[in-house]
Amino acid sequence: MEQNSLYDRPDLYDLMAPPDPILEGFYVDIARERGGRVLDLACGSGRLTVPLARAGLDVIGGDLSCAMLERARDYARANAVEPGFVELDMRDFDLGGRTFDTIVVAVNSILHLHSLDDFRDFFGSVGRHLSPQGRLVFDAFLPNIAMLNADPNKRELIGTVVHDRLGAITVEETARYDPLTQIRHVDWCWSSKTEKDFGKPPCRCATSSRRRCRCS
Repeated sequence: MEQNSLYDRPDLYDLMAPPDPILEGFYVDIARERGGRVLDLACGSGRLTVPLARAGLDVIGGDLSCAMLERARDYARANAVEPGFVELDMRDFDLGGRTFDTIVVAVNSILHLHSLDDFRDFFGSVGRHLSPQGRLVFDAFLPNIAMLNADPNKRELIGTVVHDRLGAITVEETARYDPLTQIRHVDWCWSSKTEKDFGKPPCRCATSSRRRCRCS
């Protein structure tokens, strides 16, 4: 698992991962089934942590990126909730003996784990933090073969978003697939009306072949 440059730019990340009431409602309902203590791993900018806290659950959000956690804290303050936030690596963390009724890894984030060792360490850490009746809940994208055969030299248009300072931004990606490691490496390129490919190096993400990378 590697630190991806997109996570240093939460203002850009949030444009590509906007609020989703259906997703939020699903995880709120799932968390309520087992009790009120929730750990939101790879919480990013608080996309789920804050809705879980608004629902009255006792939530901690954990992430590897300091920039994303700071954004999450701002988001929580703006919504008048106070979940806890902690910097951690989901492969190896210790929250001082705390256990949780639900541990969440949402929006494909589990696929940033690339090796058997990554998964072994992740499940070990999760297991130590689950209550006796607790459960781990995650979602993952199902790809198709065409994604793995993309031309690594060809840019594909992902979409256009509007930044509050930079205006309209076009997002393109290039991708290459390594069949030996079964990892798909993606570069996202961001261009505004006044600057092409700003923020170099491009926002990168390496994920397992089981999904198309959306860095979300």
